[in-house]
Amino acid sequence: VKACPHVWFERSEIKDRHLVTKRLREHVADKSKLPILIFPEGTCINNTSVMMFKKGSFEIGGTIYPVAIKYDPQFGDAFWNSSKYNIVSYLLRIMTSWAIVCNVWYMPPMVREEGEDAVQFANRVRSAIARQGGLTELPWDGGLKRAKVKDTFKEEQQKNYSKML
Repeated sequence: VKACPHVWFERSEIKDRHLVTKRLREHVADKSKLPILIFPEGTCINNTSVMMFKKGSFEIGGTIYPVAIKYDPQFGDAFWNSSKYNIVSYLLRIMTSWAIVCNVWYMPPMVREEGEDAVQFANRVRSAIARQGGLTELPWDGGLKRAKVKDTFKEEQQKNYSKML
């Protein structure tokens, strides 16, 4: 922790979010500090899609250096389906895989355009990452992995589907 300037926070405390935003902005403004590594999805998915990004990372300003990451499951699948496998069986599977191959693309830097809000910027970065990695964009966040779908979201999708028909 002392070797790298981590920014610690507790997601459940709304007051802490403002403090985290302040510390992130200060970090980005200080040109002597290294860039911050952020995973804006907030969770992992099955290596086929990119979920909705959390907007907080895109509200602080600064330049975004997108990185597209996609595992190649040819020799071993790095994805952990935590609802299907426990940590011990996952670790055993990873440790006995012949190799874990990962494609990583370092993409050109992106900055927030004039008139673009944080959500639009996040979606633009997500689209670029999805295109680069050959991934599908999903309009929902990682909360759907472990929570029940809200009725309002179901109704919205039903309305969209009925318009298509």
